[in-house]
Amino acid sequence: MEQPHPEPRMAPDMWAFEALYAQPPLLDGETLRAALAERLGAVDLVADGDTILLALGDYCVDYSDKQGVPSEIAIIRADQPLDASDYASALEQTWDWPEKERALAQCQHCVLVSEFMGRGLSTPERLEILQAVMHVLIENGGVTAISQTNAGCLLDPQRYLEAHADGFVYYGVLNVRFFNISNRPGEMLMDSLGGSAFGVPDVQLLFSELDPAEVSRFVFNTGVYLVEHGDVIADGHTVAGIDGHSKWACKHLDALVEPERVVLDIDPRPAEAASQSR
Repeated sequence: MEQPHPEPRMAPDMWAFEALYAQPPLLDGETLRAALAERLGAVDLVADGDTILLALGDYCVDYSDKQGVPSEIAIIRADQPLDASDYASALEQTWDWPEKERALAQCQHCVLVSEFMGRGLSTPERLEILQAVMHVLIENGGVTAISQTNAGCLLDPQRYLEAHADGFVYYGVLNVRFFNISNRPGEMLMDSLGGSAFGVPDVQLLFSELDPAEVSRFVFNTGVYLVEHGDVIADGHTVAGIDGHSKWACKHLDALVEPERVVLDIDPRPAEAASQSR
């Protein structure tokens, strides 16, 4: 498509998610280690207890002062009761789970899961680890909902397993959000969330007359393209529009909606209009 930008615009963020439970979670370090080793090879249990730390011997990162450092996974029990209001934004931007409110209302306990010293791995490796850890936590039992921190949405644990079994490897990794523009009647905004975990911009599209379902697919697929290929769409370049014929101009801009970040803004207006500031 386009030639890569000579320097990355951003470093990858650490990925993280929260497993939410209705009952106190039963987490045993050795049990989780063994289950994860079936998926990822050599796994060592570094720490057990309220914080479980697992080292991935087959997923190592080289640093300037040390080579072959195993990446790690931290599984941390929250020491405070879960507050459902903390997930209000994620709840609003979860579109494919009709029972989300009921599930969240049941949740009382939170377990934070994150990578540690893994951002130097390749994107395919980090995705493989993320998905393996999510599978292991869900299959360990008791998970009522997952808050996908980087993507800003809630996931039905069983739907997550089914989606990945069907080959949808980016399900739950990226989320497409939808907003009406309150002071501009008829205008809508869609953006993706989750790309920053892989060091690429999210995608943003402001529109008024397009089919939101088609825009959602377009934004998601463009976000996936960036995760897979990097930040390779330069300012001033174009991408094919939804109809396959029109060309939509691209430019890196500050996001219109929080969180604050640089996004790839795609303008669906004709070229002469797109050249003007929005």
